[in-house]
Amino acid sequence: MKKTILLLVSLLFTAITIQAQSLQKFYDKYADDERFQYVSINRGMINLGSIVSGISKSDQKNLSKLNGLKILTLEAASESAIMRNTIREIEQIVSNGKFESAVEVRDKGERVNIYYRVTGNDNADMLIITKEQNEFNCIWITGKMTKEEMMDTFSSQNIQGKPLAVVSSATFLLMI
Repeated sequence: MKKTILLLVSLLFTAITIQAQSLQKFYDKYADDERFQYVSINRGMINLGSIVSGISKSDQKNLSKLNGLKILTLEAASESAIMRNTIREIEQIVSNGKFESAVEVRDKGERVNIYYRVTGNDNADMLIITKEQNEFNCIWITGKMTKEEMMDTFSSQNIQGKPLAVVSSATFLLMI
C-alpha cells in the first residue's frame, strides 16, 4: 500500500513539473526568435515597481507573492503560419496544463483570455492571452498563492484591479 501511495505521489509531482516545463519551453522557444518581443521581469523588479509606482499597500502585498512575469509578443498577420502555429501551441499548453478559465472577453476583433492554475505547494500560474488581428500577447505570471488567493484575484469586486495592477506594474517596469 505504501509503495502504491509513494508511486502516485511521485507521478503527481512529475506531472506538475512537466506541465510547468512545457510552458517554459514555449517561452524559451520564442524568446530569441527575432519575430517576437520577449520580456522577463523577476521578483525584485516587480517589488521595486510596485513601491515606486504608488500601488496601494494591499496590492503591494499581493505583488510581493509573485515570483516573476514573462511577456511574449508577436506582431504578424493573423493568417500567417507563425501566428496560427503560436496560437495553436499556446492553446495546447493551456489545455494540457490544466488551466482554468477565469475571464474571457471578445470585443471588436480582440480577444482576451485569463487562465490560472494552482499546483503543488501553492504555486500559481496565471496566463493572460490577448489576440488581435495582427498581434498576439502572452503574459505568464508565477507566484506563491493559494487557490483562495487566486480566486480572490478574480472575484467580481477585484477583477478590474489586481490583474490590471500587475500588468500596469509590468508596463511601468518596462518604461524604466
